Amino acid sequence: MMNRSAELLFWVGRYIERIENHTRLIDVNYHLRHELKRNETETDCMWERLVSAIGHVQTFNKKYETTNERTIIQFLTFDKTNANSICSCVYQTRTNMRALRQLLPDDLWDITNAFYLWIKEQNLQSVMKQSPYLFYQRIREWLATFNGTADSIMVRDQEWNFLQAGKYLERTENILRILSSIYLNFLEDGTLSQDKNNYNRMIVLLKSVGGYEGFRKFHANNVTFEKVFEFMMLHPAFPRSVHSALTSLETSLQSIKQQDYNFALLSDQALDLTVKIKEILAGLHGELHGLDLLYKMLESCHQLGGSISKTFFQEEFVEA
Repeated sequence: MMNRSAELLFWVGRYIERIENHTRLIDVNYHLRHELKRNETETDCMWERLVSAIGHVQTFNKKYETTNERTIIQFLTFDKTNANSICSCVYQTRTNMRALRQLLPDDLWDITNAFYLWIKEQNLQSVMKQSPYLFYQRIREWLATFNGTADSIMVRDQEWNFLQAGKYLERTENILRILSSIYLNFLEDGTLSQDKNNYNRMIVLLKSVGGYEGFRKFHANNVTFEKVFEFMMLHPAFPRSVHSALTSLETSLQSIKQQDYNFALLSDQALDLTVKIKEILAGLHGELHGLDLLYKMLESCHQLGGSISKTFFQEEFVEA
């Protein structure tokens, strides 16, 4: 496979996962606002923390003077100058897939192109006038259709493995970024050890990654920060845990390695990252040390992305 095709596939995987991450966080934020019935000041703070969880506070502050529902939705969903907005990711996914049509099933192109044409006609005014919930539900349905179709008809060859490698690297970074943001918020609020006061936050955190029902199966109503943190970091059976994502990433890189042994180093790095994640519980005893561990793991993911780029794509890696 040409280097350029491999790179485009890798980034399709990342863009699809990034869209899902943003959509889940925004959707959960709406539910939280209605369930807790916050006042206007608290609601604005929630939207600001949403941008923090995604990791683009500085970029947002440079472009918008106020932080509220409308500016955050515009920035994360429709802002074409924001390379990580949902619309930008959809547009880039379509562009990449158009160049890959000979390598991917026609069904995936049809699904992506139809959704691109739909979202192209949407804007902030129409979404706020109708129902933000229905709008983001439509995006989630498209993601489910795309992922389900890919899972059911794509041949498990290099194209599949590069798509999956991008998906799971992006998922790992997203979960680590969300946990870092929540951890930092707790430290700033001085509520890290107050499990009773943090119950609603933990429920929202679990719902933001689709892990609420799964968590309850293993921990019933024992919703503490430590248990939720452990579940999202280490649980091998939860597909959105960092451990599971890294294990899947390692599997994809090992499959690529069988046809290109230049990826031996990447497989070793993925394995090292998995080992580091398994050691995370040892760092939970100290608050600052725990946050440092999350930052170090995020940096390790960035280094892994850079290694993938330099080893195979031979182009500069652009951090998410």
